[in-house]
Amino acid sequence: MKAYITAAVIMGSLLATPAQAGWFDKLTNNTQTQNDTATNNQTTTQNSELVGTVMSQLGLTQTQAEGGLGSLLGLAKTSLGQESFSPIADSIPGIDGLLAAAPKLDGNSGMTGLLSKAGDLGNSLQGSAMVYDAFAKLGISKELAAPMIDIVKNYLQSSGGEGTADLLTKGLGSLL
Repeated sequence: MKAYITAAVIMGSLLATPAQAGWFDKLTNNTQTQNDTATNNQTTTQNSELVGTVMSQLGLTQTQAEGGLGSLLGLAKTSLGQESFSPIADSIPGIDGLLAAAPKLDGNSGMTGLLSKAGDLGNSLQGSAMVYDAFAKLGISKELAAPMIDIVKNYLQSSGGEGTADLLTKGLGSLL
């Protein structure tokens, strides 16, 4: 009888104890975390060449370089459309991170807001105004847009597919 009570107490204790992952679950979770970290580091390393070049040549912080590049690439993507932009996207590792780094803008403020009220002429200039507003929000002089574009074009000429630099030029036509 005493053995049954002891067994009941042990079983009750086990059932009342919160479930924890076993050693195998921990092993597979750690492996997944290591794989995710390795992928993120690889993308960051590949992307850091372009970001590093912008930082060193233009004297910008990493946040400014990533946000500025994201703003320029976002304009090119909008201007060209997804299908035409895809060769550029394929040539720049981590491009989604750069696009996400572009500052979010309020469409009613800055040059963008003024141009949104100016009709058709304003609409044609609004893309470049958005880049300049993003640069201002990041603390980057708008005069650095052209040198930053040149850095991206040079990167695409050396690392991208054929014609990607020309596509970028076409997509950023309102700034050039």
